[in-house]
Amino acid sequence: MATIIGTDGDDTLVGTAGNDRFIGSAGDDILFGGNGSDVIDYSNLGQAVIIQPKVIQKGVIGTDTFEDFFEGVIGATGQANSIDATSDSTDVSIVVNLSQQKLEIRPVGLPSVVVKVKNFVNVIGTNQNDRITGDAQDNQLSGSGGNDIIRGSAGNDTSNGGAGTDTADYSKIGVSSTIFIDGTLQKGGGLGRDLLGNFENLVVDANAVNNTIDASIAPSAPFLVGDASVNVNLESQSFVINNVPNIGTVEFTFINFDNVKGTNQSDTIVGDRQNNILFGNGGNDTLSGKSGNDTLAGGLGTDTLTGGLGADKFVFTNVLEGVDIIKDFKAVEGDKIQISQAGFGAISTSNFSYDPLNGSLFFEDSRFAILENKPIGFQTNLDIQLV
Repeated sequence: MATIIGTDGDDTLVGTAGNDRFIGSAGDDILFGGNGSDVIDYSNLGQAVIIQPKVIQKGVIGTDTFEDFFEGVIGATGQANSIDATSDSTDVSIVVNLSQQKLEIRPVGLPSVVVKVKNFVNVIGTNQNDRITGDAQDNQLSGSGGNDIIRGSAGNDTSNGGAGTDTADYSKIGVSSTIFIDGTLQKGGGLGRDLLGNFENLVVDANAVNNTIDASIAPSAPFLVGDASVNVNLESQSFVINNVPNIGTVEFTFINFDNVKGTNQSDTIVGDRQNNILFGNGGNDTLSGKSGNDTLAGGLGTDTLTGGLGADKFVFTNVLEGVDIIKDFKAVEGDKIQISQAGFGAISTSNFSYDPLNGSLFFEDSRFAILENKPIGFQTNLDIQLV
């Protein structure tokens, strides 16, 4: 392998017929790799480099132009090196996997070109349909135009789908995920927290448990929640935010989620066939568990709770939360009214009573729920569970 080193001036560097290593330096250089497997090495440059179509930007010390194909590019050690594939071209897309150190350039109608990229942190895609995967560093990943897929990994990443219908894909991450209403995504197992923007679809790992949509708080900017409410349907994989300031309604597709926490406004939350945990939070919420052994907690407000099929738990933490309506309590399916003993100040289930004429449930003299289907044979000592 020949090693070719330029000066700090503007050089024209030409490789041999074999495998060459070009050592990056200052100046506006023109590089001809020639035959063989050639590498441009900027590891000791001390400036972050940016791979762009036809050129490589070297911080403030110059721009290199490569006149033919290079099989490898090594970015500056310890720098936030970037791949920026944006251009006016409409017939090229890319596949980037930083963890595999691989950049694949896909021209329409031509064979793909593969470049080994080392020490790169950030990626900007083309205006076509790209696939971009980060690594364990804190990556900045942008799809630009097109219908892009950006795959999540470890690290505190910032990902932006850009224009088009884009997907943030965490389906292979191996841990549970929690998405907050401001686009912050917390990855389990200490893998980090990402900030997502301009994505229409979000996929989390179906093999992980307790993947959660949390609309109750916005970690990066709490004021964003405002008067927003949500409509969530885990069965149809739909997540809708209402009353977004200066926007109105925003719709997303969220795939493989198990649990939901609502806003302080009036939300509509629907589960699926899994064992969902649905928490309305504030507002007058409508919760429906569908099938599965679900846990439904209305929180503050006058909430409407439907367990659906399965052994469901209707959770009450405080007698002052409001009077909730339970549409379908069925002891034969294993349904329970779950009461916080400390929150209610209850000594035993004897503190509770049931009026079969109107379905009202009382703690001492305070009504806290109405069993709308007026189940015959409801027994407080059997159907109420103190925790």
